[in-house]
Amino acid sequence: MTTYETSNAIAGPDVPPAPDHALKLKAKRLRLAKLRSANSARIILGSVLGILMLITWLANNPAFQSGSSPSDWKSELNAADLKNTMNNGETKGAPQQTVVNGWYANDIAAVSAAQNTYIAASSARNGNLLMLLGIGVAGELIIRGAERARINRRATA
Repeated sequence: MTTYETSNAIAGPDVPPAPDHALKLKAKRLRLAKLRSANSARIILGSVLGILMLITWLANNPAFQSGSSPSDWKSELNAADLKNTMNNGETKGAPQQTVVNGWYANDIAAVSAAQNTYIAASSARNGNLLMLLGIGVAGELIIRGAERARINRRATA
């Protein structure tokens, strides 16, 4: 049996020998510490950006902000055209025709305003998503730079 000595030179308990079928440990150690920190930073960055992108996509829905969706515009324009056609049939002269045309312009302006609001909200959502994508690229560049600096520091040390 083999024994080991502690720092104060007192013999410790007997240590049994390793069996022949025991796994032999390699002298090289896996260098997971380098990869673990960079990969975990990437996973955290990706998760946070993914959640923010999902929230941005859902919260900045143009249909919620404009009050109408593209599927409503066709029916609203058809309704305005039908009202205009009916009102035009009842006019008797230029002054009445001018009033009916004003009503029609108001109906079309409401649809046009809804379309403009929808386009503005859609552009804002796209801009927000693009900003989050830029933050993701910048975060990846920062992680790579920090990883490269850490490798260079270890190589020079």
